[in-house]
Amino acid sequence: PKATGFKKPPATPKIIQTKSTISSKKTFVGIGQPANDINKPEFDDQGYTIYTDEETGKKSRVFEALIDYPSVFKMKIIGRNESSFASEMVQLVADSCQVNVQEVEFSERVNGKWLSLTVHAPVESAEMVYSLYENVDKDPRVKFKF
Repeated sequence: PKATGFKKPPATPKIIQTKSTISSKKTFVGIGQPANDINKPEFDDQGYTIYTDEETGKKSRVFEALIDYPSVFKMKIIGRNESSFASEMVQLVADSCQVNVQEVEFSERVNGKWLSLTVHAPVESAEMVYSLYENVDKDPRVKFKF
């Protein structure tokens, strides 16, 4: 007998039953690559990652699909350990979220020439999250953000 289990199974469409208010059942048929493959993410025309609802097939940006708003969004910002970096980033987050700086909770950790800042940004919408990332990205001292 021939050994099995060492090759990929043939690609078959995945049929997913969707919820419907009508008594008839509607289906979404996924053909080809699986939805939301982390090794091959899908992007929209502006470069944002797309999430596909596996029940309906609806595509939307990740922060629109996976977060309920309003929310407190946790973001980590890593940049040069300069005297004003942390306070300026917290102010930038407050401005981006249209709140007072006192409303932004944060913590910081220093490791040599780098500072890791965790901020809890009060966001009202996905657009506010995307705007926050864009504003943080403008500062040349920022090395990573996630």
